[in-house]
Amino acid sequence: MTAMRDMDEVGKPVLSDRDREALDVWARGGPERSVRARIVLDAEAGLSVSGSARALGISRPTVTTWRKRYAAEGLAGLEHRPRSGRPPQVDEADVVAATLAGPPAPARTWSARALADRLGVSHTTLAGVWRRWQVGPGEGSLPTVPVKPALSCARAELLGVWARADSAVLVIGEAVAHEGPRGRATDADERRSRHAALAAQLDRVRDTEPPPAAPPVTGATTSAAAAKGVSAPRDQGPGALIASTAARHPGRTLHIIAWDDEAAADDAAPDSHPDHDALRRATWHRADSTMSWSATACTVALAELAQFPGRFRPVLHALTEAARAYADAPGDRAFSWQRSQTRAGRTPPRPAPRAFNQLALGSYNEKLVIENIREAGALSRVEIAEQTGLTPQAVSRITRNLLTAGLLAEDGRQSAGAGKPRVPLRLRPDAASAIGVHLDPEMITVVAVDLCGGILDRRQMRLFERRDPGWCLEHITRLALESAAVARQVSQDLLGVGVAVPGPVDARAGIVLDPPLFDGWEQVELKAELVERLGTAVIVEKDATAAAIGERWLGAADRAGDFVYLYLGAGAGSGAFLNGDVYRGTTGNAGEVGELCAIRAGLLTDEGGPRMVAECAPISAVVDQARAAGLMVPQGDGAYDWVCEAAARGDDRAVTVLENVAGTVALGAVGIIDLLDVELLVVGGPAVLPSVADLYLGRIAAAVNRFPVARRVRDVHVAQSRPNQAAAVGAAAGVFHSAFTPRLSPRGRSARGASTHA
Repeated sequence: MTAMRDMDEVGKPVLSDRDREALDVWARGGPERSVRARIVLDAEAGLSVSGSARALGISRPTVTTWRKRYAAEGLAGLEHRPRSGRPPQVDEADVVAATLAGPPAPARTWSARALADRLGVSHTTLAGVWRRWQVGPGEGSLPTVPVKPALSCARAELLGVWARADSAVLVIGEAVAHEGPRGRATDADERRSRHAALAAQLDRVRDTEPPPAAPPVTGATTSAAAAKGVSAPRDQGPGALIASTAARHPGRTLHIIAWDDEAAADDAAPDSHPDHDALRRATWHRADSTMSWSATACTVALAELAQFPGRFRPVLHALTEAARAYADAPGDRAFSWQRSQTRAGRTPPRPAPRAFNQLALGSYNEKLVIENIREAGALSRVEIAEQTGLTPQAVSRITRNLLTAGLLAEDGRQSAGAGKPRVPLRLRPDAASAIGVHLDPEMITVVAVDLCGGILDRRQMRLFERRDPGWCLEHITRLALESAAVARQVSQDLLGVGVAVPGPVDARAGIVLDPPLFDGWEQVELKAELVERLGTAVIVEKDATAAAIGERWLGAADRAGDFVYLYLGAGAGSGAFLNGDVYRGTTGNAGEVGELCAIRAGLLTDEGGPRMVAECAPISAVVDQARAAGLMVPQGDGAYDWVCEAAARGDDRAVTVLENVAGTVALGAVGIIDLLDVELLVVGGPAVLPSVADLYLGRIAAAVNRFPVARRVRDVHVAQSRPNQAAAVGAAAGVFHSAFTPRLSPRGRSARGASTHA
């Protein structure tokens, strides 16, 4: 959770996209949660305590209390705490899940007293739970689920869930050995937000009115929906789920944790099912009454996330979304989810760049080491050698040089069995910094970013009456110099300035070529002007390309493969990472989406060519269509936000307008997927506000998995962008990308020197 001072001191919190997503998911758990979430959002919007209390119909002390709790403890602070007494029965799995999720910053692990107070249980009760589950508060501690007979899995893997109210089965398998990097390690922020999201949706499933018992099925084949990790049709009982899972994982022993239910037991009985051999081979375990199935699923998921973060993140997302879809429209069926091999692993990861051991390629090899450490979060020297192909002697020499230069730091030693403990190496955030600038028709945003993506400084200025080049350049210079002064207090090595602008551009020359909504910006030599004013290297990128670079740099292992970034703001564009590097095209203008939308929608000019599509300027299109639909949209700044808030409150006209714009953009996304054949589409930009992010992502995900030609063999995952102020952060990340991404120059120039001045 974003670190915050007391809200009474700062006036309002600063919420990241992840904070907003977790808050939105948590708020769906009931009306009391919704009110508390609204209190936090009112605080962020700058609404006074009195104003928030009047709008929500509650007392001022109540508003103040929940604001302070969120400021101090994040999402966990909004949970209800018993005022007196103890709960009649403790959900032990929920206690263990809270232990694994971890405490609010700055603490790294729970103390027994802090967690007991948070959960409203006694220290004795907490100690008993930890003892029975063989888990403790330290990071890396893995629980043992206390079922009968004992679960023999050393590393449990969640393969399937079937549930009907309090009746459920979890299908567990022994995690198979996983080759390659384990992915970016999880932090407490991610663990808490992902746990809050999953727990909220599984609780909604558990609280849903149970449908009639499912009749026994006559076959073991799962539907396509079940294969993709969504709820199964009515006749999909636990027996069919178990049999199908056994067919997907031949030779593996499955462990079935079952909660008492006569109908479920009858359906899953080996003698009552055609595939009785698969059911007979499974090992059955009885869950204790002190553990709920939903919290147990969360516990197993958090343990797997800690062990295999890169592999399990998409699986966790699929389970959360399947539970959300079921709770929103349960119908007359039980909830059934099966882990999809396609979703979990997607395509095989691209081959890691291999190093060369010739002395002349030392700079390339150093950057290759930096790239691998950045993607993994931390690597030992042995792991670096395995992933890069460098000799141990070369790794030792390179890491010694990088440690001396201050680019790397050593973490605590880790035991790897017999022999000398391994020492993980990580990037030092203060080793370098960069300035990112996003020039948008509505705003100038400037950020200072450290080497690991942390935002050191953020400055914004609205563009109201003037947008001419001279005036904008003057203020970009002022804001960039102010941010650079802050950055140099943390890191003296300021590598340069990246600038993200709307296309079209001449990226090599750094010239802006008359972008829409920017009158007077014909042939503006932006790079040359800023180099002269700032006295440092400057890179100019199209805004969508910059956002893609930021996603790649900050997403680390999760964004290490090919993906397309769909950028929605004052306009719509896309940036792409293909074959391990950003794809800019010949002139830096790759990724225009407007004509793809026009072609898909059949919108042509009189001459027969694609014409401008209004929806490809999402912000202005939403405002215009909302006014045409009769909504009293305020004039000036904030009109788009107003429409999005109306849609979030359930206004049918606002929802229809946003769905229309999202649907048109989704047609362009279909063209991108057909053209580039990627399996990851990241959606972000100023138009994708947290209140309407699900709407945009839902319409786009439905289109790219329904209409493309190769939809039968490709499952496209649509994800929300991670960085806040994606284009500005991406512009700064572009400086790092140019300086540290390993590439061989055909003329013998260093990658750093060639790209920062190109």
